[in-house]
Amino acid sequence: MKMFAKIMAAIGFVPLKAVGKIIEILAKLISILTGPFLVFIICCGIYCVVKANWQSLVILALVGGGCVLFHVLIGFLLGAIDIAGSKMSKFIRS
Repeated sequence: MKMFAKIMAAIGFVPLKAVGKIIEILAKLISILTGPFLVFIICCGIYCVVKANWQSLVILALVGGGCVLFHVLIGFLLGAIDIAGSKMSKFIRS
């Protein structure tokens, strides 16, 4: 029974690592694209503070916070995939 579980783990290991690499590449691409966007949002936020346009500042803060939250969640997802892959690797080698 343990041998069957190891075979199933080995079959699931390759797609897990492939999905992890694809998500990692997409995360880097998204970071390259959203970096200048976040700088623009921060500059617009500074302008809104100078002009005392508080409603626009709240909207910009929500959009910027959403982008940062998105990046944090991608980081957690990549970490979880890495942990799952290392645990599968240890199980296969045991």
